Amino acid sequence: MKQNGIWQKYTSFTTSLLLSATVLVAPAFASETNQTQDVKLQNSGEYLLAQIPDSCRQVISNNGLNVRQEATTNSKAVGIIGSGRTVTIQSLGENGWVPITAPLKGYVYGGFLGECQAANSPPPTDCRSVAAVRGINVYQTPSSDGATTGFVANGRRVTIESLGSDGWVPISVPLKGYVQAENLGYCR
Repeated sequence: MKQNGIWQKYTSFTTSLLLSATVLVAPAFASETNQTQDVKLQNSGEYLLAQIPDSCRQVISNNGLNVRQEATTNSKAVGIIGSGRTVTIQSLGENGWVPITAPLKGYVYGGFLGECQAANSPPPTDCRSVAAVRGINVYQTPSSDGATTGFVANGRRVTIESLGSDGWVPISVPLKGYVQAENLGYCR
């Protein structure tokens, strides 16, 4: 009986020691991420609060905004984001070029971006969301027999030009072409 009591104390002590070592040592082995964010410190009384800059921007160019593969006007255009649409910036960028991650990934000229308006505003009436599990093809003409201009993944937003006809809808963002209406839902 006496050995069981000693064994329980030893087990409890060992468990406590291992738990303490894990709590104190584990943070030293935590991996660092390669992503860094600019953090501003704001003095609020006796505490310093860290704030991450807002990553939401809005396209203020009346003609929309070209998204480029690289930060130069000579780079290939990935697509166009319509006027008034919001984008997610990755950082403040350099030399006027701002990297964005949504709705397309690439670079835009920062002079055509403004602050985002209130989030409570409804989505634009020309906004639709891809509602096909495997995404959709964008065709050059309103026919699945024609050539494709690209592909849009499920859940991505598209900008329609009109309601279309015969089951086909013309879109302009993120690609220009035609998609089948049955694969689109309303933006939320």
